[in-house]
Amino acid sequence: MGYNFSKRTNHFTLPKQWASMRVAKQLEEETGKKIIHFEKGDYQGDDFETPQHILDATIEALEAGYVRYDPGPGLTELREYIARETMKDRRPGTQPEDVIITAGAKNALTMTLLTLLEDGDEVVFPNPGYPPDEVWAKYANAKIHHTPLNKGDWQYDLAKLDKMITDKTKLLIINTPQRPNGQLVENPEEIAEIVLKHPDLLVITDEIFSQVIYDGKEHKTIASIPEMKDRCIVIDTWSKTYAMTGWRIGFAVANQEIITKLSIFLQDSITNVAAFIQRAAFEAISGPQDWTIEKRELLQDKRDLMVKGLNEVPGIECVAPPGSFYCFPDISGTGLTSQEFTDKLVVEAGVAVVAGTAFGTQGEGFSRITYALSDDDIHQGIERMKKLFAK
Repeated sequence: MGYNFSKRTNHFTLPKQWASMRVAKQLEEETGKKIIHFEKGDYQGDDFETPQHILDATIEALEAGYVRYDPGPGLTELREYIARETMKDRRPGTQPEDVIITAGAKNALTMTLLTLLEDGDEVVFPNPGYPPDEVWAKYANAKIHHTPLNKGDWQYDLAKLDKMITDKTKLLIINTPQRPNGQLVENPEEIAEIVLKHPDLLVITDEIFSQVIYDGKEHKTIASIPEMKDRCIVIDTWSKTYAMTGWRIGFAVANQEIITKLSIFLQDSITNVAAFIQRAAFEAISGPQDWTIEKRELLQDKRDLMVKGLNEVPGIECVAPPGSFYCFPDISGTGLTSQEFTDKLVVEAGVAVVAGTAFGTQGEGFSRITYALSDDDIHQGIERMKKLFAK
């Protein structure tokens, strides 16, 4: 029989950024051969186990009875800590009432987009950008406009952005460090000048890699600009900082009026993030940070290893990204499109990557490659790529 689905879901497709992962999994099952997973947006291997003190805190929370409903925006102690410590430089003056705990950054993004957008609202997304954001903007029947980032440094083209934003624009999406390219948004002050021309324009600033930045550089956020405090929704997560990707916990910070709406959305959808996971998250941010520092240094070494290796592959050029755990190499020298490169690599060499076009038209000629995995897999993947493209 046919099912009469909501027309709002007509645009639903399986996530583009996971397409190569699905192909890689199928190949592994059919052939039994090892695929090198450069495509996963996750930590892989023994180098990146969740810190033991966080696991211990989870067990303690379970044993202490943190297993019941706790409807609302989150545990008091967790929201207080985020307001007082996590946001003290990123959004000075943040109060606990400005914070909501969510089931990961995706949950925060989804709720925010569906709470703020309605038919005909205009949203400006970066190109390349993060695909799931667009899914829910389209669901809300918003009009999506893509502002092209400058190839090379992947910064916003301010002239184009200024021209694109009108009084009909309701939301601007910023992501720093950026997915898929790992670059930092270097000029939040200049972007703020454009935003402030439009009294009703809000900014979602997605900062899930805020603690994964290298080379002594610092995280910059548009939310730290005093005039932008109540114009921004800051979204972050424990996933990337503490290798807690599967725990599904994040947070959003915004004006209390927005947070109140999001809290209603949260309670009427998932009720609350599991209380024992919130206790684990509290331990993560308030406990020892040695693991985070060590793993950031390890990731920087892996980044350098990956960049060096990619630049030795014929037809590929790669700059060292200052943040995230992704490289976004230029593969145009291979003579292949991004999708052709991705397909050829996984089928003929057993190396899975993500086509740059999964993140927008500006991704043509590029590929997203993860380096949060073992050194052995990085070496093996690079050697397979060299062999394939040396032909």
